[in-house]
Amino acid sequence: MKVRRLREEPGEPEKEEGSSGVNSVDLVLKREDIAGFSSRILRIEPGGHTAFHEHEREHVAVVLRGRCRAETKTDMVDVGEGCIVSIPPGEPHRFNNLGKERLALLIMNLFPREEPKQEAGEEARPEVP
Repeated sequence: MKVRRLREEPGEPEKEEGSSGVNSVDLVLKREDIAGFSSRILRIEPGGHTAFHEHEREHVAVVLRGRCRAETKTDMVDVGEGCIVSIPPGEPHRFNNLGKERLALLIMNLFPREEPKQEAGEEARPEVP
């Protein structure tokens, strides 16, 4: 068993252009036996935000502390502690800290299943239940 204390984790400053005041702590460290999941804590300073970005994985964000505005190109919602926000794959989005304290978000990334590649001339096989 290994115990890590979040308050003792330095994290890494988010370097993506357009982000401000964001620090990221990887929760699941590099593992070769897991191929479809990652998680981290985003710590966002008051007035800070992630960059507007998109990717081919689903985000599930849980507000652990503070107040957050989750934005997409077509929607905006303000949420607080205990709220869960799901962002579908390919949806441009960002998270903003609305409060006067550091925002803490648990981010879980769900990667799509890779379909087996077909060889040239091979017919697709129906999935067997």
